[in-house]
Amino acid sequence: MKIKKIILGFLLLLSASGKIYAHHYHDDSLKMSVSDSLMQIEMTEHQEMEAISAFPNYHPLIVHFPIVLLLMAILFQMLSFFFFKKEFSVATLILLALGLITSWLASNTFHADTGVLAGRAKEIFDTHEQMADLTSWFSLAALLLKILSHFFLNRKLWIELVTTFFLIASGVTVSIAGHHGAMLVHMEGIGPMGKYLESYQLPHNRDATIYQTETDSYSDSTTEENKGEPQEEDHHVGEIGKGPHGGTIEEAEPYHMEIKADGSDLIFYLLDGDAKPLDMKNVTGKVKMIYSKSASTTIELMQMDGKQTAMQAINGEAFNAVCTLTKAGKSYSASFSSKKDLAASK
Repeated sequence: MKIKKIILGFLLLLSASGKIYAHHYHDDSLKMSVSDSLMQIEMTEHQEMEAISAFPNYHPLIVHFPIVLLLMAILFQMLSFFFFKKEFSVATLILLALGLITSWLASNTFHADTGVLAGRAKEIFDTHEQMADLTSWFSLAALLLKILSHFFLNRKLWIELVTTFFLIASGVTVSIAGHHGAMLVHMEGIGPMGKYLESYQLPHNRDATIYQTETDSYSDSTTEENKGEPQEEDHHVGEIGKGPHGGTIEEAEPYHMEIKADGSDLIFYLLDGDAKPLDMKNVTGKVKMIYSKSASTTIELMQMDGKQTAMQAINGEAFNAVCTLTKAGKSYSASFSSKKDLAASK
């Protein structure tokens, strides 16, 4: 017994001394790190505010509510046929009303407006929009029928069945809309970091646009001042980084065409005979991608912010590309290669 008491007392002594040392060390470290912690908190809050203010659109946040709410409304509606009929009917009514409100907000107030889409991206986007519209109409019809059934017709079976039909229809259409929205984001690259959204540019892209506008204005004024004087031609054909947008210029008789990489996308601009930017508002186009290993493919270009974009054109392989841009009914073509025209970006 004495041995046990001695061992127990020794362990208690070690524990107490450890707590005293830890408390002393904690106090010292606390004093040393208070200012650093406050600075870190301020930096974190600043970064969070920047992220909130820079977020391009709240559609991704709002759009998930009608998906969940309408599907849950279907579940409660089905349960109301068997259990707690009145209570589940009220729950269905509330969920359906909230689903209708949030679906309207996602399609209107928080709608993510894109630029002019083309090809597969346009088909996906059109289906997404059609299903979203149908979701709003089906859920509105279901809500009106549910109000009529619950408050005026004592939940008669026939009107509950009709309500269920419109509820299921809204669940199907909202699911299809959500699936196509995911395809736009994850397969077509529309939305992440504000890409291809009409009303948004990343801050550094916005600064670059402002700088480019000022540069173009200066170039125009210089041209006016020097009009009538002989000018030395300087097209910089085939030179990387010499185009007005920082890309490479190639001949597209009688014009020129500029190519530039943007992540996995390729950007094309049509330039005039002096390699100056042309108005791209009504320009359409396509590019044939001839890869070194994969099969060749033709990509319809997307018109966005004065440029033509071939989405997901760069796949890690060497390639040759033939781009055709059409303006005012006339087509202009230019050939590019990743080795020659994009070497600086690799």
